[in-house]
Amino acid sequence: MLPTPWRGWLRAVPLVRHASTTPFYRPLPDPGVGWRADEVDEARRAARARHMRFSEEDAAELAQLQASLTELRHAQSARDAEQKRMAELIPRLAKSGAAPADLETHRHRARELRAELRALDKRVADAQARSLAVRSAWPNRMHADVPHGPESVSRVVTIRDARAEGFRAPLPTIDLPCTVAELAANEAMQAALPSDAQRDHIARAQALSHGTIDMISGITTTGPSWPYMLGTMALLEHALTQYALHVAVRHHFTPVCVPDVVKTDVAERCGFRPRDEAAAQTYFVDTQRDADAPALCLAGTAEIPLAALVAKNTYRVGDGTPNAGGDVTRHALPVKLVALGHAFRAEAGARGADTRGLYRIHQFTKAELFAVTTADASDAMLESLRRVQEEIVAGLGLLYRVLDMSSEELGASAYRKYDIEAWMPGRGAWGEICSASNCTDYQARRLAIKYKDGRQSHYAHTLNATAAAIPRLIVALLETYSGNKLVLPASLRPFWLGGAADPHVQWAELAPPSLPHAAPAPTPAGAATSPAPRDGARSDAPPPRSALARAQARLRALAKRTGADPAPLLVSFLLLHELTAIVPLVLLAVLLAVFGAGDALLRALHEAIARMWPAESSLLSDWVSRGRRMATRMCARCDALLPRESGAPGAAVWLTSLTAAYVAVKLLWPVRIAASLALAPATARLLQPLWRRLPGLRRRSVTP
Repeated sequence: MLPTPWRGWLRAVPLVRHASTTPFYRPLPDPGVGWRADEVDEARRAARARHMRFSEEDAAELAQLQASLTELRHAQSARDAEQKRMAELIPRLAKSGAAPADLETHRHRARELRAELRALDKRVADAQARSLAVRSAWPNRMHADVPHGPESVSRVVTIRDARAEGFRAPLPTIDLPCTVAELAANEAMQAALPSDAQRDHIARAQALSHGTIDMISGITTTGPSWPYMLGTMALLEHALTQYALHVAVRHHFTPVCVPDVVKTDVAERCGFRPRDEAAAQTYFVDTQRDADAPALCLAGTAEIPLAALVAKNTYRVGDGTPNAGGDVTRHALPVKLVALGHAFRAEAGARGADTRGLYRIHQFTKAELFAVTTADASDAMLESLRRVQEEIVAGLGLLYRVLDMSSEELGASAYRKYDIEAWMPGRGAWGEICSASNCTDYQARRLAIKYKDGRQSHYAHTLNATAAAIPRLIVALLETYSGNKLVLPASLRPFWLGGAADPHVQWAELAPPSLPHAAPAPTPAGAATSPAPRDGARSDAPPPRSALARAQARLRALAKRTGADPAPLLVSFLLLHELTAIVPLVLLAVLLAVFGAGDALLRALHEAIARMWPAESSLLSDWVSRGRRMATRMCARCDALLPRESGAPGAAVWLTSLTAAYVAVKLLWPVRIAASLALAPATARLLQPLWRRLPGLRRRSVTP
């Protein structure tokens, strides 16, 4: 227990209970919106294409608000001008000895102007807030390639069969892309897809003696659709989460642990509508302790706390080098994060066979990918996120398809969205297991996420993607593989807590995935284009970086190890590389000329190379030829500068000596490189004080 004086002091100190009193905390600014007031028609089209409500009353009010704002600003300008005149006039009247009544009249008018300006400021602020509220309800714009209409017109981009041998059957060749409706009408494909109600995941899990999915006990604890998973089913969840995180980290996503409780304001800024009772998807948190505390809710996805993590930050544009962990405010674009969180969904509405078991539950574990990019890089990042998702799903040995989702399937924040659906034989249907969305600047404007390009600040683009929705993956795996025994893909074996030799698990080795489609069908004239499916085997690794990017990464790593700045380090290496060529060349040429040993050295080098590396004799001859040309030019210049009667014999000696010295220095190239690398850090540290005094060079220097 603390001593009495300390206890009294602690009681006297007020507790920090609000974020506004926390040191270094900056509240979120007012949200920004990408829509202008004169873009009502485009916003209406974007909302109706999503089959979302669009308030015509609000749109009409917006026009009135803009007219009112124009009048109010004119009135403000007039009052401001009059107030300035009064501020100049009153002191002049006071100095000139004007009548007190006149002076009081002008002072009274100045007070009136201040009151009128305060009232005008409030009316302008209220009108701007209402205009912002109307435009905030409008959804994001849409990519030109998004199919317009219901889910049935979504475009099937890829179908891939990654199931293990013995669990797969040949699939027919089809032309992609096609619509979901066209694929459903393909009788050959439907006949090839296995469908068997006996393979239901709940029945298969409950048939296992070493693990089960308990849908009944959760009713006692919380209510329907709050399941317990026991034994090997719990181990399967842990293995899937570790596997997904492993793949994400390998692709340079920074792992983050996030809170599951968020402010409702943050959720709304991310494009979710917790207070929209038509959706009724959100669980709210009532602390019942502080009426002034912000409203809280349970996060429906880790995307929300990850977006809040990067809020209020202005990033610099990176060069492609992966960010290290730690302070995310110091990262460079693209910022790539991965988080494992619990998703909470109230899921209002009737429940039936389509939501049986784990397919739709109120709480589930989900690994989420999140990225922040420049405006011109978000489309490429969406494709990159999709490749990571496909690597995860294909690594689990599932039959899956990728959909370019239609307009009615896009949320308010999504500019474009891909869904990945796995075939679930027990359900006899495709089931969504992943999605990836490009939200462009929709969230960034509301959360003040920016980047600097030179001196200009721009709103960043944000993207999110599901790395693993655990319950849906369990459904797909159980219905694809398991029978009387738990069969799992071998990719999960390194992450299995029961050990690789667990007798309760049979590991299925995966074969390369097959692509059951032909070349893409030609796109009709005027039709929207779509990313073409990639035929044949493909690498799941990210596209290789250029040689320049790799060299920059290595230079930064060397600078970090040696404590030198990258730019002086590079200059030092280049200087030393030249000096280790020029100084030995001159010294060796002088020594050979003095002793007349140039010819002897050339013969010795030729014999040694012919004996030890006969294949390199042609290279030596090339070096000798280049050395002779260089020596001839130097001798000619020396003779021109220093003419002498006996110049011819001296020139011949120097010619041979310089040629031999050139060849010797070329042979010492690895030694020169090693010496330059060894001496470059010390030389860079000597150059750094001078370098930092030169503003132009310092601006071009890149920090490690």
